[in-house]
Amino acid sequence: MTDENNDNKNEKYFIFDLDETLYKLDKNYTITSQIDKQLLDKLSKIGKIILFSNASYSHCIYWIEVLDIKDYFSSIFSSDIIKYMKPNPLSYKKVVELAGIKPYDKVYFFDDISINLLSGMEEYKWNIYLINKKNDISNLNCKQFNTINNAISYILDTETSE
Repeated sequence: MTDENNDNKNEKYFIFDLDETLYKLDKNYTITSQIDKQLLDKLSKIGKIILFSNASYSHCIYWIEVLDIKDYFSSIFSSDIIKYMKPNPLSYKKVVELAGIKPYDKVYFFDDISINLLSGMEEYKWNIYLINKKNDISNLNCKQFNTINNAISYILDTETSE
C-alpha cells in the first residue's frame, strides 16, 4: 500500500482573523486582550493554525511578532498576497486551495465581523465563531464569544470530550 490512503485523513484547521480577533486595542492603541499562547500551543497539537486577514502581509507579520505568536502559524494569507478580501468568496477559495483544505477536513474559523463568516459557513461548511459582542448574529448559525480565549477554550473542551 502507498501513502495515498493518508490523503483521506481528516485534518483540523484553525483559521483566525487578526485585528479585533487575536488581539484588541483600546482608544490609546494599548492591547487590552490577546490570544493566550498556551491555548495556541494546545491547538497546534491537534491541527494547523492559519492566519487569514484583510490586512497587508506586513501588518500581519508586525502584529504576530508583537504578540509573539508567529511560530504557531503554518500559513499567513493576507489580502495583498491572495489578491482578494473577505467577504469575497474568491478569498476563501484561494485559502482553501493554498492551505490544501479538503471537503472532509474540520475547519474552525474565527472572525470579529459576521459577514466575513458567511462564506466560510455557506460555501465550505466551516465551524464559525464570532469574536465580538457587538454584532447581531440572529441570521447566523454560529457561536459567539467575547474573547478568542473563551472560544478556543470552548473548542478544546468539546474536542477532548468527543
